[in-house]
Amino acid sequence: MLRHGLSTYDFSRIANIAFVQAAQDILREQGKSSSFSRVSTITGLHRHVVSGIARSAEASKPSLGPEKDYQRNRLARVLTGWFEGPEYTDENGRPLVLPIEGPEPSFEQLVRSFSGDIYPKIILDELLRVGAVRIQNDGSVKALARRYTLGGADSAALRHLGSTACDLLYTLEHNISASANNRLFEDSAISVRLDSAAIPLLRQMLQRRGASFLQDVEGWISERETTRRPGSVRAGVMVQMIIDHESGPAEESGNGNDD
Repeated sequence: MLRHGLSTYDFSRIANIAFVQAAQDILREQGKSSSFSRVSTITGLHRHVVSGIARSAEASKPSLGPEKDYQRNRLARVLTGWFEGPEYTDENGRPLVLPIEGPEPSFEQLVRSFSGDIYPKIILDELLRVGAVRIQNDGSVKALARRYTLGGADSAALRHLGSTACDLLYTLEHNISASANNRLFEDSAISVRLDSAAIPLLRQMLQRRGASFLQDVEGWISERETTRRPGSVRAGVMVQMIIDHESGPAEESGNGNDD
């Protein structure tokens, strides 16, 4: 957090808001009113702090997180179609450079084929923002990345960090108390002595096989999506690469620094 400019004051404020929102959720689940006094008792925060947070939350707009997730899913499908669709790849399997408008193959037709109800300009603006595509000098569009990801330390990337960490922690927290039959799948393959020279190969393998696996999952999910709000849930899978530079054989040697 310090690396990205978040002070202890900022963190404390965010933590207070999170605890108030969590207390309100728990009280609703229990069928109890989420009064300021009840929330204050549960969280340990002063009643005036709770009331200030609750009133500011009521005045703010509702979160668009689920819609952003849905949009990202559509963006990923556009890139998948661009890299895999026979109409949008050359004889070597590389994605074609596409004119923005016009008959197939064009970026406009690509979006209509793979994104459903999202306008092509919205897709293009977002892909440009994250560096997944580039506008050529002649006005055509070139694909640069197969997967839609957020990077950098801007506000959108930090929100992505928070939402991704939230999904992982939800799974771990759910599995603590769930019965064996109701636990969510969670597994890993980690070595504490991996040769650092193998990291580029691991990255390439995950980019290839991980992307292929996620594309299969996205296809399976798209066939089962529903427009019925009461009958729908947010669900899916994440694949992440882990590199821990702060632990390993050097740390185990006992040459640490108490500072």
